[in-house]
Amino acid sequence: MTKSRHATRSMPTACGITLIELSLSMLITSILVSLSFPSMLDLRSSTETTITLQRLNNALESAKVAAISTGEIVTLCGSADSINCQEGWSDGLLSFIDRNDNRELDGIDQALNWQSMRDINGTIRWQAFGNRQYLLLDPRGMMGTQNGSFTYCNLSTDLRAAAKLIINRTARSRTLRDLNPLHYCPP
Repeated sequence: MTKSRHATRSMPTACGITLIELSLSMLITSILVSLSFPSMLDLRSSTETTITLQRLNNALESAKVAAISTGEIVTLCGSADSINCQEGWSDGLLSFIDRNDNRELDGIDQALNWQSMRDINGTIRWQAFGNRQYLLLDPRGMMGTQNGSFTYCNLSTDLRAAAKLIINRTARSRTLRDLNPLHYCPP
């Protein structure tokens, strides 16, 4: 018997994935994304809080260095317009050499720095003994008898966390985080 010259060829198999496999992988991916979404929001909120507290601390350190290097009183206050001190700190921070000790930037005073805080997603509040809405740094870089804290309330999520930058009379600061917003942040 002779073999036939025409050998049977095997059919090539199709490569790829089925619709069921694709649907299952999409389902698993969507579950993983939905589980990680709250963590991403918390991470973003935490990062915003950290950056805001660092900016407040940098403004304080800059005013402290200016007071020591010039040998004059420096005022740090909240300012929306970079010229006048206002009650709110969430719009901007102004530091200036207060030569006439009136806590206002006028003719004989020297503006040092103004930093806009309008890009933050929250509110900043200063609380100190006597409820003074400014910080005075003397030529030694100290705040004399005044100490207090900045409270930052992040408004980006429903489960927002409050944080504080606590400043002692020597103008040294420390951070207190993950505070209950119900106690520190007004609705």
